[in-house]
Amino acid sequence: MQIGFNFTLGETAPMIRRLIAGGRIDYVELLIDNFLAIPATEIARAFDAPVGLHIMFSKFIERPEDELQALAGRLRAIIRATRPLYVSDHIARFTHQGRHLLHLAEIDYVADFEQVAGRVARWQEMLGCRIAFENYPSIMDGGWDAPDFFRRLTARTGCAVLFDVSNAICANHNCGCPITDWAPVIREARHFHVAGYRPSIGQPAITLDTHDQALADDTRAALATCRDLGPPPDATITYERDDDIDEERIATDLDMLRAIFPRGGQP
Repeated sequence: MQIGFNFTLGETAPMIRRLIAGGRIDYVELLIDNFLAIPATEIARAFDAPVGLHIMFSKFIERPEDELQALAGRLRAIIRATRPLYVSDHIARFTHQGRHLLHLAEIDYVADFEQVAGRVARWQEMLGCRIAFENYPSIMDGGWDAPDFFRRLTARTGCAVLFDVSNAICANHNCGCPITDWAPVIREARHFHVAGYRPSIGQPAITLDTHDQALADDTRAALATCRDLGPPPDATITYERDDDIDEERIATDLDMLRAIFPRGGQP
């Protein structure tokens, strides 16, 4: 398993370069929305390591065709320049009845399947590559339908799944869907995310994938489950950290990941 770190904040670049030089990570995942204004060749030279491209705000389900085409043209140039390990995106809604939402909203995995499958196929056609789509940290009972949705979606469109382990743990806390329900999806996944989580401030409290905590014990157990389902040696797992950046604690979590997913494949 290749281990990576997400690059979302400019000030973390020196730390990421030290993690690369020290052998703690193998690649860097770029939250590419933050760097669309930078020339593609400059993005390609940012780190002395392979990159993955993670898209947050394509809004490909809802965005008008002409706007999506313009975004796709910019992303294709970056894909050509960086030759990424993968391109990933999110399946979520950003508006409700024409109003923009403050946070991403979960889709209805049953009622929305046909629409989303059509847009996934179109978005892959625009970018000219296979896209790995990330699972959502479900809040409502509809999260029980998510594993079957992703299984059907990959079969219908040929897309891939970016399996976010901590999102699945959050969903387990919030709606009860167990990690074992994801086993058929995990077996086919080649790209993974993991991060820390914490309870929300508001009530009723829900579990949020906050990217600002050390990895919890149940997340570590879920990682071992993923390992036991047999990801190939060239699979990737990105450690996401966007707040409470502490290099020593991050290194501790990365070393724990390497213990679960050692180079060569045997723990």
